[in-house]
Amino acid sequence: MNYSKEIKSIFDRQNDNGGEFWSREDGDIHAPNGYCTIDTLNVLGELDATVKEYPILNQIIDFIFDYQTSDGCFKYSNTSSKLPCMSARILSTIGKLKVNDDKRTEKSYEQLLETQWSDGGWRCNTVKMGKSALTDASNPGTTLYVLDAFRFRNNNLKELTKLNKGIDFLLQHWKIRQPFGPCGHGIGSRFFQIEYPFLRYNLFYYVYVLSFYDFAIKDDRFQDAYKSLLVKIQDGNIIPENPHRSWQKFNFAKKGKISQLATKRWSEIEMNIKT
Repeated sequence: MNYSKEIKSIFDRQNDNGGEFWSREDGDIHAPNGYCTIDTLNVLGELDATVKEYPILNQIIDFIFDYQTSDGCFKYSNTSSKLPCMSARILSTIGKLKVNDDKRTEKSYEQLLETQWSDGGWRCNTVKMGKSALTDASNPGTTLYVLDAFRFRNNNLKELTKLNKGIDFLLQHWKIRQPFGPCGHGIGSRFFQIEYPFLRYNLFYYVYVLSFYDFAIKDDRFQDAYKSLLVKIQDGNIIPENPHRSWQKFNFAKKGKISQLATKRWSEIEMNIKT
């Protein structure tokens, strides 16, 4: 299906937040939640927008790299902290836009590999350590974003070994389910509601990303998560249950309606598992 109409509608709204390319007037590319620069580019990637068809994306990607720091991490504003979730989400977005061969991404990938926590996951330093064992753990949402980003990179054996530790951390969360890390991502009733586009930590996004990693596919915990998603599939289709309010007016994210785009992602899961 061609989504040129939806893509045009998104580009037409690029100044809605007060700044350029869906940023705020103060330069923030992370707010407002759901319709910020980072989220909007993510959705454009889901819609298969490419720089070849939409050359303006080259300008937008250069704009995003203005937020990259010398060590490779990304900030979301001039005054923000350097957060691994932001770096990972930007890297995955660049991959979805099919410009993951941009050499500027490599130091960001290397920075993420260097800042992996001892439990295998990733987290930011915005919350001081020592509050509790669960708070001190890595953040499942951030770890999922990181694994999403690395599926667009050609990782060597040593790097895959590190990523496998991140996968195991997420699979442990499937069993424990309690809120982990500074952001307190847990696995509860909302997690199990089908969400699309992929913007937040939820079952569909969780299974989708992990399906790209052989280490996960072979694990019983992943198979259990996959079966939990499988029971929600209706005649081979994905029907969003809890779409983000910023996107629910679009046909690919209407609550209770078949999403052909989300169904395409489900087909990728099936293909990854059978390969």
